[in-house]
Amino acid sequence: MNKIQLYHYSNRDIKKIKPLYFGNNLYTFNDKKACTIKRTFFYINKKFSECYFKNSKYLYIVNVYKKNLYNLQIDKLNLKKKYNGNINGLLSYCKKHYKGIIYNIGFDVVCLFKTIKAYKQIIR
Repeated sequence: MNKIQLYHYSNRDIKKIKPLYFGNNLYTFNDKKACTIKRTFFYINKKFSECYFKNSKYLYIVNVYKKNLYNLQIDKLNLKKKYNGNINGLLSYCKKHYKGIIYNIGFDVVCLFKTIKAYKQIIR
């Protein structure tokens, strides 16, 4: 099966990465105002992290099957047109049918809608 490796930065020593904490940092705080769907953010590229996460104490690594992620960049189901700016609607649909979503915010990110256990923790 085709898996994708994802990277999550944090200052917390955690065993599971949970969408429960969505909105608790500067970046997701603003996202929470625009959209109520809780999710966790991951990077696809380990070498890139936003300056906010540059000094994070921990790097968590998870693996997810690509088939469980909706790729909004390819958008095979034409969800961007269907939901026409309704982020809550689009993410609600994806949450019902997928474990996460891939999209681009100037760089590629993955958002997962469910709790996931990190298979590796690196202290930076």
